[in-house]
Amino acid sequence: MNKFLKFLWIVIITGTAFLAYHYLRPDTAIEDGIIENKIPTSSTTQLQDEIQKEVEEEKTQSDFIVEGDNYREKGYYQEATTAYKKALSQNPNSIQALYKLGLTYFEDNQLIEARLYFQQLEEIQKSTQIDLLIGRTYINKEDMQKAITYFDELPNENIEVKYYKAILKILQKKHTEATTELTALKELLNTEGPEKDFNDTLRAKIDVFLETYQAISLNRDAKAQHVEALLAKAFIDAGEYSAAIPLLFDTISLQNNYRDAWVMLGYSYLQTGKTDDALDALLQAKILDPKKPETLFFIGITYAIQEKYDDAINALEQAKKAGFEPSTLVEQKLADLNLIKKQYDKALQSYLNIIDSGIADINLYTKAIWICIEKENKTHKAIQIAEKTVEQFPNEAISFSLRGWAFVANGDYDKAKENLITALEMDPRLDHAYLNMGWMYEKQNIRDLAKEYYKKAYSLGNGNSISNLAALRFNDILKADISSSTSLQQ
Repeated sequence: MNKFLKFLWIVIITGTAFLAYHYLRPDTAIEDGIIENKIPTSSTTQLQDEIQKEVEEEKTQSDFIVEGDNYREKGYYQEATTAYKKALSQNPNSIQALYKLGLTYFEDNQLIEARLYFQQLEEIQKSTQIDLLIGRTYINKEDMQKAITYFDELPNENIEVKYYKAILKILQKKHTEATTELTALKELLNTEGPEKDFNDTLRAKIDVFLETYQAISLNRDAKAQHVEALLAKAFIDAGEYSAAIPLLFDTISLQNNYRDAWVMLGYSYLQTGKTDDALDALLQAKILDPKKPETLFFIGITYAIQEKYDDAINALEQAKKAGFEPSTLVEQKLADLNLIKKQYDKALQSYLNIIDSGIADINLYTKAIWICIEKENKTHKAIQIAEKTVEQFPNEAISFSLRGWAFVANGDYDKAKENLITALEMDPRLDHAYLNMGWMYEKQNIRDLAKEYYKKAYSLGNGNSISNLAALRFNDILKADISSSTSLQQ
C-alpha cells in the first residue's frame, strides 16, 4: 500500500480545475495571450454597437445551447447553466436543454439540482441513460442506501446498470457476488459492438476491481483495514470518488493512524467538491507525516480552491522543498497562484523553469510572454521566449502571432508584421493575430488600419477576452479622434 499514491499525482484533476476557473473565467481571462480585468458591461462601445447592427438576428434556442456547451467545456458551470436556462425559457420541454442543465449541475457536484432536471426530463421521455444519471446522483451524494435501492429497481438489461449494481455490492461487503458479476460483465464486453470506446472504458474500470480482488486473494493474511483501503483505491482509480469514501471511513475506524487512507479520503473529497472535508482529512495526514510531499501538495491545492492563496503557496513551497514529483507540476501551480496574487516576477520564474524542462504547452509560453510584455517590461525576454515557442510549435499559427506580439512590444514593426502575416496565412481566422496587427498599426499611429484590424479581432473573438480588448482599443482610438477633431475646431 505504500505506493498507492502514484495515481494521484499522475492525474491531478482538481489542480487544473480550480485555476482554470480563476484565470480563465470570462471576467478575468487569459486567452491566447491576453489577460485583462473584467470589461464593464454597463454600456457598450461604439464598435460593439456597430457589430450588433450588423448581426440583427436574435439568439435562438440553438444559439444558447451552443453558448452553454462552450462554457461547460471550459468548466464555467455557472455561465453554462445560465445559457441553458435561457434556451429552456424558449421551450420548457426541451429535452436537450433539460439534459444539459442536469449534466452541468451533475459535473459541478450540485447533485440535488441535477436530479431535479433529470427527473423532469424523465417525465417527458423515459431513458435508461437518465435512470443511470439519477442513480449516480445518489452515489455522488454519498447516499449509498438510496443508490443501492434505486439501482436494484432498474431492469438488469443495460451494461452500465449491471456495472453499478456490481460495484455497489462491494459497498455491501458482498465480495463474492461482486466478483462474479464483474467477471460475467467483462466477458460480455469482450464481444466488441458499435460502442467499442465505451466498452473499452468500462472494461478498464472492471479490470481495476478484478485485479484488486486478485491482489487481496494472494495476500490472505492482509489486515481488514488494508483490504478496505485497497478497495477504496480501486474506486478512486475507477473515478468513483464518492463510493470510496465509506470504505475509507471503515479503514480509518480500524486504524486511525493510517496515513494513506487519510490522503485518499482528502483526495476523494477534493474530487467531489467538498474542500472543507478534504482539508480536514489532509491535515490529519500531515499530522501523521509532516513531510510527505504529496500530502503537502494536495493541501496546497485545497487551499487554492478555497482562495486562501498565501496558505496555498506556502503548502506548495513545502511540497517542492520536500521533493514533490513531478517538480514541473508544483512549479505550474505556484506560477499560476503567483499570477493570481500579481507576484509577476515569481510567476515568470516558475514558468521559465517549466519551459526549460522542455514540457511546457503553448498556453504556458503565452502566460510567460504576457508577463514580460504587460507587467515586467521585459520585451527582449518576451522575444526570447517567443523564439522558443516557434521552435517548439512550428506548425501552430499562434506561435508566430506570439512572436509578432513580442516584436510589436519591442518596436520592431517589420519583424512583427512578417510574423503576424505568417500567422494569418496559417490561420486566417486567428483573432489573436488581428488584435496584435491592430496594436502594431496603432503604435505607428496608422489609426484607420488599426481600427479595421481591431474590428476583425472583435468579430472573430465572438465575445472572448480578445474581442473585449479589441473593442476597448477601438473605442479609445475613436475617443482620441473625437478629441483631436474638437481641438482643431477650437
